[in-house]
Amino acid sequence: MASTLRKLFQIQLGSSDGLLYTAPAQTRTTIVLLMITNTDTADRTFRLHQVSAAGSSSAANALYYDEPIVAKRVHPNRNSGIILEPAQMLRGLGSAATVITVSGFGIETTEPA
Repeated sequence: MASTLRKLFQIQLGSSDGLLYTAPAQTRTTIVLLMITNTDTADRTFRLHQVSAAGSSSAANALYYDEPIVAKRVHPNRNSGIILEPAQMLRGLGSAATVITVSGFGIETTEPA
């Protein structure tokens, strides 16, 4: 098994549900650190969901749901060690488009075929 520590994604949330990251085939991904930054001058909220390959975002798979984030601040990261199985997704949205940036750092571990 090969493991690689790297930046997995860095994306600005839209105001509708969107894809942030999908775990590659035959790869288990551990998100070690999420940096969530509000670059706006107003306080905002965001949602992040851990979604199965055939699923969609819902309250049942929310990691954060309408979580407040103060203007011009980084959200305190209380989440670490999020494990995504192959083809699972991390999805999210913000209360306003293009003002909340989510950066994910973690380890991708490739499993033998």
